[in-house]
Amino acid sequence: MPSKPDILTHTEVLRKSPIRPAILLFLALIATAVHAQTETADTLVFVNGEQLTGELVKADGGGITFNSAMAGSIVVPWAKIKTLNSSKSFAIVTAKLKVTKKTAPQVPQGAITADATTITVTSPKETKTVPVADAQLLVDSGEFDKAVFHHPGFTGGWAGVATGGVSIVNSTQNSRTFNGAINLVKSNPTVAWLAPRTRSILGYSQSYGTTSQVGTATVKANIWQASLERDQYFSPRLFAAGTAVFNHSYAQTLQLQQAYGLGIGMTVIKNARRQVDVNGNVEYTKESFFNATQNVNLVGSTFSEAYFERLTKRGLVFNEFASLTPSYNVPSAYSLHATSNLIFPVFKGLGFNVGFVDDYLNNAPVGSNKNSTQFNTGISYTIRPR
Repeated sequence: MPSKPDILTHTEVLRKSPIRPAILLFLALIATAVHAQTETADTLVFVNGEQLTGELVKADGGGITFNSAMAGSIVVPWAKIKTLNSSKSFAIVTAKLKVTKKTAPQVPQGAITADATTITVTSPKETKTVPVADAQLLVDSGEFDKAVFHHPGFTGGWAGVATGGVSIVNSTQNSRTFNGAINLVKSNPTVAWLAPRTRSILGYSQSYGTTSQVGTATVKANIWQASLERDQYFSPRLFAAGTAVFNHSYAQTLQLQQAYGLGIGMTVIKNARRQVDVNGNVEYTKESFFNATQNVNLVGSTFSEAYFERLTKRGLVFNEFASLTPSYNVPSAYSLHATSNLIFPVFKGLGFNVGFVDDYLNNAPVGSNKNSTQFNTGISYTIRPR
């Protein structure tokens, strides 16, 4: 009599299946991930007893920034915090200690436990308590080490704005106008909570246009400026500045104006929204015109101010720069330069730019206008440091 075939239950099939180890391993990985996520979640308990789990992002003397799935990103004052626990490693920057490579080991780093008045930092080596009033900033330990010990290469760390615009008209008269600019700043260190050591500033702007008509000569306009500044800080506010500026203005028959200066600058105002710098130097200037007989070498100074402000949290930005350059050996050969820009955010780094440029050259040759004014509009792109 033939034997009956074996009938396996679903459980028995799974037990005998060759894919069973892979399934068990997959389930184990999921359980481990869920357990790890629960174990490492930061907790925030308010004075009224409410509790949130999520992630402590940063903190300063005013309060903390906390991300949670339920409430999103919120800013909480210390006075409303009963307890705060984070297993992430943070560094506590205080106003009492100037952070440098030498003093960095003295900065408390480790897991955070805090209430409304004190912050306790626990590391494998020690436990330290810091009053909330002394805590200038809590920053992720990885970001802290990167900012203190690692500096970006030549191509890294640059921030700024690039703008461009074009106008084309085809009619009885044909006109083409192009304008563009790029302004970059590289600060070392790249974070505001470290005292500045050096700063490099690069700028280039140009406006070029032609107007033509049948039977008449083409009229051309070409104005450009390139500038370089290198700052070395003595203190968070005071710095020495070396500058080089190059100008060309076809309309004023200026082939090339090149100026090299060395001086002292000061940051008068600096906060999260606004910065104002003033600068004064001693400068050598060489002006070369299309008519070489009008060339002149000048010894003078440049006095300048730069203003920057974030008008809104969404990215509306205004910046302005103005300079006066008197000449000591040829008093009539002075010049002025002023620029201003308003950038309206549109999408991510893209925006709309409205700009104004004015150049005044008092010793412009006879027949050319001493003053040159530009009004530009176009698109802009904000360049963020890497």
